[in-house]
Amino acid sequence: MPRVSVIVPVFNGAATVGEALASVLAQSYPDFELIVVDDGSTDATAQVLASYAASIKLISRANGGISAARNSGLRAAVGEYVALLDCDDVWLPAMLERTVAALDAAPRAVLAYTDLAVIDSDGRALETALVGAETAHAPTLDEMLTRLWPIMPSAVVIRRRVLEAIGGFAEEFRSYGYEDAWCWMRARELGEFCYLPERLVKWRFSSYPRPLKNSSFSPVARAQFARLVQERWGRSVEPLLRSRMRASRSLLGYIGLRELRDGNRRGAREAFHRALLIDPWRLKNYLRWMRTWLPDGVARRLSGRTVRTAGENQRA
Repeated sequence: MPRVSVIVPVFNGAATVGEALASVLAQSYPDFELIVVDDGSTDATAQVLASYAASIKLISRANGGISAARNSGLRAAVGEYVALLDCDDVWLPAMLERTVAALDAAPRAVLAYTDLAVIDSDGRALETALVGAETAHAPTLDEMLTRLWPIMPSAVVIRRRVLEAIGGFAEEFRSYGYEDAWCWMRARELGEFCYLPERLVKWRFSSYPRPLKNSSFSPVARAQFARLVQERWGRSVEPLLRSRMRASRSLLGYIGLRELRDGNRRGAREAFHRALLIDPWRLKNYLRWMRTWLPDGVARRLSGRTVRTAGENQRA
């Protein structure tokens, strides 16, 4: 029986799922099963998955959303641990080895997660990480109720009994955005987390230069998240929603500054424009957008230093 069940949900992910699966099969830790859930894809996903037929356990289902897809994989899982990988992210070879070792060494911990290197939707490295200095530790539940913690599904290995005890992922969340935060909060009630400050995942920022996922700012998802948190803990989610908005807005600002530094004014203009769509009251991004119309040399001199981590970006 495999020690780890790796669950990869995919919906219309033909462009990226092959790379994701290859990164699982390249792990230095070999004791795993690989479960892929095709959530009603209508693109060439099925053809890509067919080339991995000998290495995966495939579940094909009608489209039901990201939470339902992950739960389908969970029901088929037999491992002691469950590792989650989104179809557009990539593991480094030591991901499972390091996280499994962390959980083995901390029997009271329910979940282990790592830092992530950020790539754009085309797979280009953005020279930044997701976790900043303020969040570079395993959080308490109170901290998680104060700001959205940078725990991404692709960086998580969780004990299967814990995921089953909380009922898996809440299936009322059909899109990405808050289904993971709710799951981690529920899991944190059952025990502590382990944080590994290593960039063992390439996390794809799917909003630039071309969108790959549904927006995480869905008003329906926000309302669902607000209701669930209020009902369980009696807390407002406004600080968490602001944290999510600030993170995405600031990462787009970082990308824009980086593109401007490299002389790509069109790319910088698009990044700043998308940042303004998220937060139209952010004066700094209007000034940055205006800067993209200046001559290259002048624009680069005005760009200043690009920050190094997405966590630091939240203060930009």
